[in-house]
Amino acid sequence: MATAAVLGATGYLGSELLRIVSEHPNLSLVAAVSKSQAGRKLSEVAPQISVPSDLVLTSDASAVDADVAFLAQPAGEAMQVVPALLERGIKVVDLGPDYRLKDPLQYERAYGSPHADPEHLGEAVYGLPELFRSEVKRARLIANPGCYPTATILALAPLLKHQEIHGPIVVDAKSGTSGAGSGLTSSSHHPEAALTVLPYGTPFHRHVPEMSQVLGGLNGGAPSLVFVPHLVPLVRGILCSIYATPSEGAHVDRWESLLKEAYSPNGFVRVGGVPKLPWASGTNRCYLSVQSAGTAPVLFSVLDNLGKGGAGQAVQNANLMFGWDETLGLRRSGFGV
Repeated sequence: MATAAVLGATGYLGSELLRIVSEHPNLSLVAAVSKSQAGRKLSEVAPQISVPSDLVLTSDASAVDADVAFLAQPAGEAMQVVPALLERGIKVVDLGPDYRLKDPLQYERAYGSPHADPEHLGEAVYGLPELFRSEVKRARLIANPGCYPTATILALAPLLKHQEIHGPIVVDAKSGTSGAGSGLTSSSHHPEAALTVLPYGTPFHRHVPEMSQVLGGLNGGAPSLVFVPHLVPLVRGILCSIYATPSEGAHVDRWESLLKEAYSPNGFVRVGGVPKLPWASGTNRCYLSVQSAGTAPVLFSVLDNLGKGGAGQAVQNANLMFGWDETLGLRRSGFGV
């Protein structure tokens, strides 16, 4: 058993973390941090979660005492508390962007403020277990990937490793409104989002440097990425349609086999068929597919932005950090329809 704390506990990702941790056989929730709901019982704020009825939300992250802390906070907040957590021997899984980019200058360009903890950037392990499982097992600080990068990288990584594709790679991505967080914005407000599809994040999206950093490490150079995300009138889920040019001598007819070969050892990436969002909803799975659009190949990647794209992947990483079966507490079925 291990004790767990959730910082940013009342946002969408934080609430999903609470749900998963509360059902995990080896994790015991002992602390929940929320600036907006401090002093209230968690059972009142999140009655849908099975947690100790007397657990009270706190605003003081410095008082957290647990074996692992999950940080579901906006950009810039994690780096303020991570050094102290690590110093006290607490393992950290940061679901925000603070430790994903290795270059502090690149972080400043993407997020608009200097990085306050460059000392730990080099130590942080990018928490995509399917690619970096052995590193995750040895880590004490995990930079949990973004939801769009998880969907994109899982689809492209095996093909880039085998030099089957080259840039430019076009990623046409669509996400439910929970990906915008629980704060009210003009774009995610229900009357604005309910009956439309809204492209955003152009000409520059913060996730592009993250994707380029990881994909560039697979074959010695970052491919050219054209990434256009869209907000769609759904609560949760991501669908990426990815168009990549086959390299000279590539064998498109074996792309599906390469994906299956890369991910067959683990149960969270499924390959084949044309995936549907409900398959992944509520789960820690990603569904991949190779199809044809006329004479050109297209890759489809589907996951739950709060699951494999967030809280589920965070718990998968924690499982590995503690030496447990990485599927522990994550063996959930999707909705299917």
